[in-house]
Amino acid sequence: MRRTRKKPRKHEPIRLTARRHNYFPQRFMWRGKNYDVTAVQKVWTKMQHRGTRQGARHYFRVKCREGTFDIFQDIALNAWYLAAQVS
Repeated sequence: MRRTRKKPRKHEPIRLTARRHNYFPQRFMWRGKNYDVTAVQKVWTKMQHRGTRQGARHYFRVKCREGTFDIFQDIALNAWYLAAQVS
């Protein structure tokens, strides 16, 4: 039986439920399921320029038992999103 991977919609909202060192994601909830982060593999920042709104997004590539995900925090909105499930 072939297992299908969940695909996030474009920038699907998630809820960050725990942080490590008050910065790195440690646990998040997506579609009602908790994901424990076992490692942060990569961190980067992108600047956003949309009309009159400017802001930064902090991206994190995180490894969980269920796979590897790119998540980000929109600093201006103080909101977290799932950008992609990498594996």
